[in-house]
Amino acid sequence: MISYNRVILTGKVVNQPRRQYRPDGSPVVQFMLELNHSGDPWGQPLNHDGTGQTGRGLINIVAFGKVAECKLGLLQSGQHLLVVGRLNQRRWQTPEGRHRTLTEVVVTDLRKIEETSGTTESSERGEKDEKTC
Repeated sequence: MISYNRVILTGKVVNQPRRQYRPDGSPVVQFMLELNHSGDPWGQPLNHDGTGQTGRGLINIVAFGKVAECKLGLLQSGQHLLVVGRLNQRRWQTPEGRHRTLTEVVVTDLRKIEETSGTTESSERGEKDEKTC
């Protein structure tokens, strides 16, 4: 059976990204992305019962290695991004014995989005240096 795990999201960076380093020295960048709710096919935002406005949707984003190094300049609080990656679930048990699960998107590509007159466009300006990474 063939499996396919790819996620494409747009949204804005909620908080200043956290940069950490793995034991091997490679960087890891983590941040929360507030999702843009596109609503139903007719443009009306829906909540889980099919009516009204939805709440704020947040998802954990994590970038490793070269992606974390090259794209860190794009990551500022409030910045609109297009995120391409894969879903990942981490599971662990707390010292108290409770089971925890975290769902996150592991980034394979990030692009800055500029909003102009109601549309969103991926920005290629200033990314020449980042593409060489």
